[in-house]
Amino acid sequence: MAAAPPYRLYYFEAKIVIFKNTKLLTIILLLAAVALAITTTSAVAAAANGSCIAAERAALLSFKAGITSDPANLLGSWHGRDCCQWSGINCSSRTGHVVKLDLYNHFFEEDYKGNVPSHSLSLRGQISSSLRSLRYLKHLDLSANKHLGHGMPIPDFVGSLDRLVFLDLSFMNFSGRVPQNLGNLTKLLYLNIFNYYGATHSDISWLPRLQSLQSLELGGVNLSSAVDWLHKVNALPNLVALSLDNCALNNSLTHTTTASPPLLHNLTLLQLLDLSQNHLNSRAANNWFWGVTSLKSLYIYGCGFAGAFPDELGNLTLLETLYMPDNNFVGMIPATLSGLCNLQSLTLNNNNISGDIADLIYRLPSCSWKNLQVLSLEGNNITGTTLEAVLHLTSLQVFNVISNDLTGRVPVEIGTLANLTTLYLADNGFSSVLSESHFAGLTNLKQIDLSNNHLEIIVGPDWVPPFNLNWAEFGSCHLGPRFPQWLRWQKDIDKLHIPNTGIIGELPIWFWTSFSRATSLDISLNQISGKLPLSLEFMSVRRLLLQSNQLTGLVPLLPRSVEILDISRNNLTGFVASNIGAPSLQFAILFSNSITGAIPKSICQWSKLLVLDLSSNLLTGELPDCGTKQLKHWDTSSNNTSIAKSKSSSSLEVRTLLLRNNSLSGGFPLFLRQCRNVVFVDLAQNRFSGKLPVWISKEMPALVILRLRSNNFSGEIPIGIAKFPALRILDLSNNNFYGAIPQHLAGLEALTATDKALLPAENPFEEEYQEMYWSSDTGLFNDSLPVVIKGKVLGYRENVIYLMSIDLSCNSLTGKIPEEMSYLAGLINLNLSSNFLSGQIPYKIGNMQSLESLDLTKNHLAGEIPWGLSDLTSLAYLNLSYNDLSGRIPSGRQLDTLQTDDPASMYIGNPGLCGRPVPKQCPGDQPTQEDSVEWHKHGLFQMDFLLSLIVGFVAGVWMVFCGLLFAKKWMGAYFRLFDKLCDKVYVISVVTWHKWCGISGEN
Repeated sequence: MAAAPPYRLYYFEAKIVIFKNTKLLTIILLLAAVALAITTTSAVAAAANGSCIAAERAALLSFKAGITSDPANLLGSWHGRDCCQWSGINCSSRTGHVVKLDLYNHFFEEDYKGNVPSHSLSLRGQISSSLRSLRYLKHLDLSANKHLGHGMPIPDFVGSLDRLVFLDLSFMNFSGRVPQNLGNLTKLLYLNIFNYYGATHSDISWLPRLQSLQSLELGGVNLSSAVDWLHKVNALPNLVALSLDNCALNNSLTHTTTASPPLLHNLTLLQLLDLSQNHLNSRAANNWFWGVTSLKSLYIYGCGFAGAFPDELGNLTLLETLYMPDNNFVGMIPATLSGLCNLQSLTLNNNNISGDIADLIYRLPSCSWKNLQVLSLEGNNITGTTLEAVLHLTSLQVFNVISNDLTGRVPVEIGTLANLTTLYLADNGFSSVLSESHFAGLTNLKQIDLSNNHLEIIVGPDWVPPFNLNWAEFGSCHLGPRFPQWLRWQKDIDKLHIPNTGIIGELPIWFWTSFSRATSLDISLNQISGKLPLSLEFMSVRRLLLQSNQLTGLVPLLPRSVEILDISRNNLTGFVASNIGAPSLQFAILFSNSITGAIPKSICQWSKLLVLDLSSNLLTGELPDCGTKQLKHWDTSSNNTSIAKSKSSSSLEVRTLLLRNNSLSGGFPLFLRQCRNVVFVDLAQNRFSGKLPVWISKEMPALVILRLRSNNFSGEIPIGIAKFPALRILDLSNNNFYGAIPQHLAGLEALTATDKALLPAENPFEEEYQEMYWSSDTGLFNDSLPVVIKGKVLGYRENVIYLMSIDLSCNSLTGKIPEEMSYLAGLINLNLSSNFLSGQIPYKIGNMQSLESLDLTKNHLAGEIPWGLSDLTSLAYLNLSYNDLSGRIPSGRQLDTLQTDDPASMYIGNPGLCGRPVPKQCPGDQPTQEDSVEWHKHGLFQMDFLLSLIVGFVAGVWMVFCGLLFAKKWMGAYFRLFDKLCDKVYVISVVTWHKWCGISGEN
C-alpha cells in the first residue's frame, strides 16, 4: 500500500480539534462569558474569599476517586481547598461556582502526528455521576480519553447539566444509545460526541430541541435508524457547522429531486458540511446540499457518489474548501465554476476524472487562481504532456497528481512556485532530467514525492538546496551512482525513501547522524556496500528498510523506537550481541543473509513482535524458550503421556515465524508455546528432532500454516494436529513420523469449506503495518513460500492462503488412509507418497471436489482404484504408481486429460491394473468408455470405406449391364470377344496341363 501523504489528514486533524481554535469557538466562548455575566445567583461567602463551593469540590473529588489511572497527571493538582485553582477547572469570578471542566487529552493531537500514543495517556476508570452537582457548569470537555468511556454508554446525568453551552465527549469510545435527554441542553452552542468506532447509535428525535446549536459533530454515531434525519437537522436555524461523518445514513433524502428550498429554509447559516463515509451510493446530481449556497467547506469523502460533476456545484459561490475524494465522479469538472472565486482547496483524489490537466486547470475559475492553495488530483485518469498550466496557480502550496497518466518533462518553471510546500508527482510517466534550476525558488518546500517515474536528478556536488525537507521520496528515480551529497543538508528529514535509485558504494559517514531523527528510512534495492554501525541506538527511526543491498558485517544494536526492520538479501554474518534491543519491534525481516550462531535471546523482550523472518541463513542451536519451564519427556514405557503444565513468564504476539533453510536443532520450539496468536510457522529444512508435543493445537489455536518438512521429527503424528480449525497448509514431509494418520480430520474445518468467502481472512503474506502518515505491506515482503504440488516445486505469495494443502510424504506412516480424509472438500493438494500406507483408497474420495493434485505413489495400497476419482472435475495431477493396486483403471472426462504425453506413468508399478492407459487388457469385460471412443473414431472410418467400395462395385456392374442390354452392336461385339477369350483360355489351360503332367504331344 502506498504511503498516505500527510496532507490527506489535515481534514481529519481539523475534525479532532474542530472549532477549538477557530473564530467560531471565540464567538461561542464570548457568548458563554456573556451568559455567565448576566447569570443571577445568590452570593455565597465562599465567593468572597476566592474558594470554590464545598459541595462542588466534593463532587470533583468524587469524580477523581472514580479515576483509576491518570498517566498524564491531569488531576495531579486536584488537592487543597480551592478547587478553582485546580488544573482544568474554571470558576465564576462573581459566584465561585465551577463553570468549566476541561480534561481534554492533549496528547491525542500528538498521537495523530505519530509522536505519542494517546491511548496510553488516557484517563481510566468511571465517570462519576457526582458531576451532576455542578449545576452551573457551562463548559464540559472530556474528549480524547479513549479508555474513560470505553464500552460504556454516555452517562444519562449529562442531560441534566442544563446550563451547558459547550459539550465535547468525542473520541471516548462510548457504546450504546445516545441518551435522549441531551435534548434538555437547550443552551448548547457546541455539541461533539464523535465516536470513531461507531459503537453509539441514536434516532436524534431529541435534536430539534437544541435551537441554539451552532456546531454539531455526530461523526461515527450510527444514524441508520434515524427517520427523516435531514428534517431534524433542518430544524436547527443557527447551525453553522454540521458533521455527520460515518453515520450510516440512508440515502433516501440525498438523491431525491423533491428536496426543494422550502425544506432547507433554516440552513441559511450553514458553512461547514461533512457527510463523508456514508456510502450513499447515488448520483452526484440533484443532492440537497448543492442548494445550500452559504457553504464554505464541503466534505463528501467516500460517499459513493457517481456520474458527472453536477453543474449545480457552480451555485456554491462562497465555497473555500471542496473535499470529495474516493467517489466515482467521471469525466471533467464542469465549466460552470466561474463564480467560485473564493476557492482555496480542491481535493478530488481517487475518482474517474479524465482529460488533459491543462483543460482541468483552465476550467477552474480564473478569479481563484491566485487564491488556490491545495490542488489534489491523485488516483485519476488525467493525461497531459506538460504542467505549464499549473504555473498560473501562484499561491499553490499543495500540488498532488500521484497515480495519473501524465507524461513528458517537468518544466523548469515549476521552481517559481515559491509558496509550494508539497509536490507529489509519483507514479506517472514523467521523463526528464531535474537540475538545480527546478528547485531554485522552492524555498518553502517540505514534502516531495517523485517516485516511480523516469526522472534523473543531476545537481552539482556542492549544491546546497534552498529548501529543508521533512518528507522526501525518490524511489526508482536515478540519484546515483554516488550517494547524493545534497541530502546531507536535509537534517529535519522525517521520512527519506530512496529505493532503487542506482546508488553504488558505501554510505557516507554522516548518513546515520544526519538522519538520526528520521522515523522512516528506505535505502533498499540499491548496491550499497560496507558495514553497518555497531550501534544504532541513538536513532529515532521506526521503519528501517535496507533490503537487497550488499551490506556486510553484523546486525547492530537497534534503536528502541524501531518497529519495522528489513535487512533481508544482504551479506550480514551475525549479531553484535545476544541482546540487540528494539523493545518496540513488530516486524523483523532478515532472510537471505549469512547470519551464523544462535538466535538472540532478545526476541523474548520483543513483546510487540508480529513477524520474525530469519529464513535462508546459517543459524544453529535452539530457539530461546523465553522462560518456559522445560517440558517433561514422554514416558515411552507408559500408555499415558504426561506433560508438565507451566505458565509462561511472558506472552508474545508473534503471528508469523519463518526459520526455513537454516541448521537449527533441538525439539519442537518451546518458544511457540508463548505465541497463542501465531498464524504461520515455517521450520522447514532444519535439524529439529524429537516428537511433536501434545499441546501443539491447544497453545496455537489460530494456526493457518504449519511447515515442518525436511527435519528429523519422529514419533506418531499427535491427534491434536487434526484440531486446528483454521489450518490450511500442513506440511510434515521428509521426516521420520510413523504410525497411523490421525483420524477425525474433519476437525480441520478450514479444509472442509469449499466457499473461499467463508474462510478466515488471516494472510501472513499480507501483514500490514499502518501508521498515521504511511502504511506498509510487510509480512514476507519479497519472499515466497515453496510448495510441492503437481509434481513440482512452485512458489506462492499472496494466493498461498487459498492453497489448502496436506503433505505427509516421505515418512514411515502405516495403516489405512482415514475415511475422514474424504470430508476435506476444500483440500487442493494431498501428498501421501513414499510411506507404508496399506488398505484401499477411500471409496468416497470423489467427495473432495476441490482436489487438484493427488499423489499416493510408493505405498502399499491395494484393491481397486475407486471410480469416484472420475468425479474430481478439478483434478490436474494424479500419481498412483508403485503400489499394489489391481482391477480396471477408472476412466472419465477429467482422468482422460491427465498427463496426455505419458498417461501410463500415473499407474506404473501396479501389475494388477488393467485397461487403458496401461497395456494390460481386462479379460471378459465390455469395452471401456475409452475403447468405445476409439472404435467410434477408427471403426466408423472403416465402415465408411467398405460401404463406398460396395456402392462403387454395384454402380459399375449396372453400367456394363445397361450398355449390353440396349446397344445391339455392343452386345454382338461383347459376345464375340467373350468367345475368343474363352477359346484362348481353353487352349492355354490344355497346353499348361500337358506340360505339368509330362504328357508328350506325340502320344
